[in-house]
Amino acid sequence: MGNKKKDNSNYIVQGGILAAASVIVRVIGMLYRVPVTRIIGAVGNSYYSAAYEVYSMMLLISSFSLPLAVSKLVSARMAKGQVKSAYKIFRCTLVFALVSGGIAALLIFFGAGFFSETLVNTPQSKLALQVLAPTILIVAIMGCLRGFFQGMGTMVPTAVSQIVEQIVNAAVSIGAAYLLFSYGTKLDHLLGTETAAYAYGAAGSTLGTGMGALAGLLLLIFLIFAYRHTMRSRTKTGRKEREESTAQI
Repeated sequence: MGNKKKDNSNYIVQGGILAAASVIVRVIGMLYRVPVTRIIGAVGNSYYSAAYEVYSMMLLISSFSLPLAVSKLVSARMAKGQVKSAYKIFRCTLVFALVSGGIAALLIFFGAGFFSETLVNTPQSKLALQVLAPTILIVAIMGCLRGFFQGMGTMVPTAVSQIVEQIVNAAVSIGAAYLLFSYGTKLDHLLGTETAAYAYGAAGSTLGTGMGALAGLLLLIFLIFAYRHTMRSRTKTGRKEREESTAQI
């Protein structure tokens, strides 16, 4: 009975940590979009939105459910004391993320012209979409790492990485949008065009999304390496089990 109360209390604490992180992330998100929109204007923001629409769709197809799937599979094995199976699931899903995220990223990068012109009817969003493409792979891998930690019963790495991701996203988005908008403005004067500033400004804004995701991923990789000794010891002391095949997983 005491263990059950302790588990319930732990779930409440972990859920509270994740909820608090989500609130902080949303607040930062609302705040930084104001200066970015002022820098790139309504036109640049429409290019950004068009690129982000395609990015979100491809992310949904390739890896959106990975954190939840990894979390459930890992926690189910850990509850049964199947430590080796839990870690093998984690390794297999990492491979899956690399393949699915990598294919999606390549499709977006090399097919940016097609997607921007045909799908969202905004050819000027091509550059922003190409800048966003590698983020799909980064987010896929990051989803596996977050799901693994959640499956192990801790939400702290996910919460901290989300906050770090959003802070870096905000800082880089504002800075890159300003610098690239200025560069695009010079191109417009030089070439006699009118859309380069907005296209480059939108690309700068999407660069923040990628850099934020990369920062979150690097933090999670650091935590995985810090946790590897515990992982090895738990594998050695875990109960004997029939190892699941990669095909089963």
